[in-house]
Amino acid sequence: MKYQEFIHKIITFQSKSLLGFISFIESIFFPIPTDVLLIPMSISKPSNWYSLAMLATIMSVLGGIVGYFLGYYLFNEISPYIFEYGYKEEFLKTQSLFIEYGVIILFISSFTPLPYKIFVIVSGFLSVNLFLFIIISFIGRGMRFFLVSFISKKYGNEIFHFINHYFLYISAFVILVFVIYKLYN
Repeated sequence: MKYQEFIHKIITFQSKSLLGFISFIESIFFPIPTDVLLIPMSISKPSNWYSLAMLATIMSVLGGIVGYFLGYYLFNEISPYIFEYGYKEEFLKTQSLFIEYGVIILFISSFTPLPYKIFVIVSGFLSVNLFLFIIISFIGRGMRFFLVSFISKKYGNEIFHFINHYFLYISAFVILVFVIYKLYN
């Protein structure tokens, strides 16, 4: 199936239930980002951009809470799977980032393409304050999904290609600004 046919099928399917489900599981283990559904759905139904972004945000944070509790209560049971699926190095790096930078790293992971699911599990494992975890996740995930949905609605297919091409660069820029800020403070 061609890429364009796949996008067309997503646009015509218009399942908010699927968007909510993908947002939920993406925060725990699913490797495909929510944006893959959110962007074409926001382009095809621009009047629904706000409700789509809100749904993605809420379900992503709920999935994050499940991941948090997995890390908090079941880390010893799930760690072999984390390591088996090739996330051991990311987990160890994430743990050291949390220790060094605190919860600001959770915000960065919730907004950028960093693997939010790993940061969620580490948050639980390190017993990050649950209320603070929820607030930071809601702000970061909300900013990401509302920005992506609004830009998709506003600029349509033109921005879709731009985001696909430059999102990693934009995220790298945000991370670079954070690193420079930490170096000088």
